[in-house]
Amino acid sequence: MRRLTSLLLALLALGYVASCSTVPAQSVALRPDVKAPAGNVGKGKPVALRVVDARSGQVLGYRATDGSKGAPITVQGDLSQAVGEPVSKALSDLGFAPAAYKDGAPLTVTVTIRELTYQAEAKTVSRNVITKCTLAVRATNGPGTWEGSFPVRQERELMLAPDEDANARLINDVLTESLSMMMSDPELVQFLGKDTAQGKTIKQ
Repeated sequence: MRRLTSLLLALLALGYVASCSTVPAQSVALRPDVKAPAGNVGKGKPVALRVVDARSGQVLGYRATDGSKGAPITVQGDLSQAVGEPVSKALSDLGFAPAAYKDGAPLTVTVTIRELTYQAEAKTVSRNVITKCTLAVRATNGPGTWEGSFPVRQERELMLAPDEDANARLINDVLTESLSMMMSDPELVQFLGKDTAQGKTIKQ
């Protein structure tokens, strides 16, 4: 009986290892739905926009919950474009005329993607998924400069391992929240809407 129990446990362990080793990598599509105010703050002024991906690597995280680098999650296409398109739309909704970035432009917005990560942690009968996003913005208006950072952390407890669509929703959610915070920031909107600005403001 003891030998049979040991054999069953060994088979279960082998099955678990095999299932973990066959977990596929995922490539998620990002389409953040940014919530931001609309109006005519910009009065048609052109704003030079660029997005910089400053992450150290292309992998967002790993589906494996044992700390190994198994089943990586990456982004489909260009992350800078996925961020830049909703920012451009939000600026248009505020009455600005977004344009390609140009050094020396009187009104500029630079969005830097500092962090976009995914982490899965095993619990007794479930798993925690932690997603993080940090976007930084640097705006110039004449001689004035405005800088801000918009970090977001979300944590979800899931009973089942999320598939590609579910993970795409989780990552889109955290990116959407950071983008919405940034484009709804009243100080940033006011700064961009001024005819010209003086000095330097940093919002942490």
